[in-house]
Amino acid sequence: MIGQYSLYEWLIFFYIYSFFGWIFESAYVSFKEKKWVNRGFLMGPFLPIYGGGAVMMLFVSEPFRSNLILTYFVGAVGATLLELATGVVMESIFKIKYWDYSARRFNYRGYICLASTILWGCFTVLMNELIHPAVLSFLEMVPALPLHIVSGVISAFFVLDVVDSVKEALDLRNMLEKMENLREEVLRLRKRADVVIACLDDSWRDFVENNPAADKAGEIYKGLELRYNKLKQSVMEIDILTDAQKEELGELKERLNMILEQLEKLRKGKTQMHRRRRKRLRIRILGNPTMTSARYRFSLEALKERIKESREEESKGE
Repeated sequence: MIGQYSLYEWLIFFYIYSFFGWIFESAYVSFKEKKWVNRGFLMGPFLPIYGGGAVMMLFVSEPFRSNLILTYFVGAVGATLLELATGVVMESIFKIKYWDYSARRFNYRGYICLASTILWGCFTVLMNELIHPAVLSFLEMVPALPLHIVSGVISAFFVLDVVDSVKEALDLRNMLEKMENLREEVLRLRKRADVVIACLDDSWRDFVENNPAADKAGEIYKGLELRYNKLKQSVMEIDILTDAQKEELGELKERLNMILEQLEKLRKGKTQMHRRRRKRLRIRILGNPTMTSARYRFSLEALKERIKESREEESKGE
């Protein structure tokens, strides 16, 4: 026994409240986004943070159930600490925040915030007084054998889902890392191009200074392409550039073009990744519209934008 329940009973509670959490989050986010969103880290109908939070709230508040105030504060603190630990661990592994409270007041590094802590406390009281007694009453009506069979099937499905979802999250991390490395190389190429041609024409410097979004690969290439063509027609013809500068500028353009093709392939998902995994990766991003990444911020936003454009194209085609 762990507290007043067995390990098996705690596991059943975890699954039930993970499912309830998935219903709540998916309905709430779908309403905000005005379209269906399969919320959460897993592909199945479970949100483990809610299941774990519910189990945590029930366990830590058990000695204080006769005192609603203590039940509230103990549940709020316990669930908040769990949310903090989960957020820190997930970001350290996957380099992505799957939820981010940075825009809310009184938050700590986006992992937790005062509003969520208050809600956790309210959920603790509500669960102890209303929800959990109803769940217990329902479980008492279910025969032991069917309950064991169902819980066994759910456990197998849950483990497979966790394993598959972790692999997909690592795939996403690796994809973003490749995109970020390519983006950084594009920036280095632009700096090299600046050195080669900035002294020849003020319009190149004007382009760089007047484009705060010039760290985006497409913008960089657009500007470099225009300058390259202009130089090829004028400057190069009158031999203002040395042969070495001409050769370097040509190499820069060729290398940049190759990098942009790689970036576009990554954004469109035209890699060696299996079609099913690419589809689930897209579902993962769409199912977590507030996900952020301090390390891969530009690449994640570019990927989100590409998925949004793809979805709009599909809608127009229907």
